[in-house]
Amino acid sequence: MNLPDRIWQQQWKKPKPMEGKTVCVVRYGAFGDVIMLTALLSHLKQLGYHVTMNMTPRAQSVLRHNPNIDKFLIQQDDEIPNEKLGEYWENLSKGYDKFINLSGSVEGGLLKIEGSKEFGWEHEVRHEKCNKNYYDEQFAIAGFPEITGRNGELFFTSLEHQLAKAFIKKPRRAKQFVVMWSLAGSSFHKNYPYTQLVCDWLLRDYNDIVFITVGDAVSVMLEWEHPRVKCRSDKWSIRQALLMTKYVDLVVGSETGILNGAGCYDTPKIVLLSHSSEENLTKYWKNCSELHASEYDTPCYPCHQLHYTLESCPLHDKLKTPLCMANLKYEVVKNEIERHYKEWKNEQ
Repeated sequence: MNLPDRIWQQQWKKPKPMEGKTVCVVRYGAFGDVIMLTALLSHLKQLGYHVTMNMTPRAQSVLRHNPNIDKFLIQQDDEIPNEKLGEYWENLSKGYDKFINLSGSVEGGLLKIEGSKEFGWEHEVRHEKCNKNYYDEQFAIAGFPEITGRNGELFFTSLEHQLAKAFIKKPRRAKQFVVMWSLAGSSFHKNYPYTQLVCDWLLRDYNDIVFITVGDAVSVMLEWEHPRVKCRSDKWSIRQALLMTKYVDLVVGSETGILNGAGCYDTPKIVLLSHSSEENLTKYWKNCSELHASEYDTPCYPCHQLHYTLESCPLHDKLKTPLCMANLKYEVVKNEIERHYKEWKNEQ
């Protein structure tokens, strides 16, 4: 079993009886994954359920202060061995009126995992079966296929909002156009190789543009020095970065949790798509521009695949980065940011 008896017993312990209907929602995913299910949590709460969220500590930081969650059942990564998860979920479900397991609803379901049989399907077959909206899929799996068109929801304290407003106050006074750029995500195809080139180009042409770069500790290596580039990778928490998507003028980045956070707000956003289509991810987001490589030089887009090794992904001959990112022309990205900037400028 390779687990301390105390931990095992704690995880298998039946929940105490609660008044009214009860539901347990299981989702062991990253930041963006749990944002996708927040609309479902709101719906369950409206139906009168006492909602328990079974998740990892990493994802809990995103859902903190969510009023639609009554109880967190926190589970460390690999705390339950994979071969025991089925038995664990079966026993856990007995303590609730409704049990919704969303683990694998996107990864494995609509994004085929490297090494699986489905990963090797022909591109057309994969696209036909996987080109469904991630947000709608959460409702369908939960038993509400009639509910579509919902976006994510994030909740923050008044203090968190005050701190965000304090940070944005200086560029607002200077009448600067503030762009947040999410540098990288959980997969290597979520790193745009021309980020600095595009930013330096715009910084040279316009003296009232400011960039804020965000990401994890690894993303620090992608940052660079410039008077109007505010490097916040590994300095801001995920909650700080998510909240700031509400207050900046534009959010740019690939398919990361930060962009899922921006999808909760009306803030203009530019998403650099890699393994997902517009239908998959951005269909219901407001003020969103979707950019992706051309199907003529990147026939694998959208691949609907989860790549864990570079060998499984078609790479650019010179850059040795995924085609979906390398073939997304930097002029296209620069021009789209510039379009948003000029619209903002005309409103000043």
